[in-house]
Amino acid sequence: MTGYNYDARDLQRRLAALGLYSGEIDGVVGPKTEAAIVAFKRGRGLRPRPYIGPLTWNALIGMTTSTSGRSDAAYQPPWLNELGKVIGLHEVRDNGALTAWLRSDGRTLGDPAALPWCGDAAETAMLRALPNEPVVPSTNDNPYWARHWQGFGKPCGRVLGAAVPMSRDGGGHIAFLIGVSLDGQAIRCRGGNQSNMISDAWFDADRALTYRWPVSYPESMQRPAPIMDAAGAILSANEG
Repeated sequence: MTGYNYDARDLQRRLAALGLYSGEIDGVVGPKTEAAIVAFKRGRGLRPRPYIGPLTWNALIGMTTSTSGRSDAAYQPPWLNELGKVIGLHEVRDNGALTAWLRSDGRTLGDPAALPWCGDAAETAMLRALPNEPVVPSTNDNPYWARHWQGFGKPCGRVLGAAVPMSRDGGGHIAFLIGVSLDGQAIRCRGGNQSNMISDAWFDADRALTYRWPVSYPESMQRPAPIMDAAGAILSANEG
């Protein structure tokens, strides 16, 4: 593979931090590394081919570098890793695999091709990572209703992995924070039912109703969400 000048071991470490690569950190860009590159690019709307150019590399750096420039690979919250493993799955094209994953926590809303499933994805990722985490504060609350995540866990700031329930005409949306724009007016979140798939997308920061952190995961693991360049980004307005 040819393309942008990068260190292959660094590439593998960054892809592993996102839950996309599970092979050896050996600097050999083989089938596993190439598959991880394709998954990364597919989840970000880039042409899904095993090629690293400047756009891909800059996106990857933004996903795995903190505001201090330090690698955040050791700080990737486990629920983001869970979503990273299935990023790119589409509700129609990959219905079987997506449905199986949504059921893997022992609960499911139903067919993602027929129902709004962002809450199902958030619950599945959280419970696979933290099986004892109470995803809603009361049994009367439905975790599949995105706005109920306003009562999830405990308040936090704009930290990597924070649950972000959002406003939306006619309902809401729930996803997890992975980045903040340079001007602070946009946030990048990973979640389900974003362009009908598990993906990363930009949102107007004003849509965030709150930022929440799980009660069963240490606050000491909180890290500021990476600062990213959102120039030219299209903000999601109506998830689906």
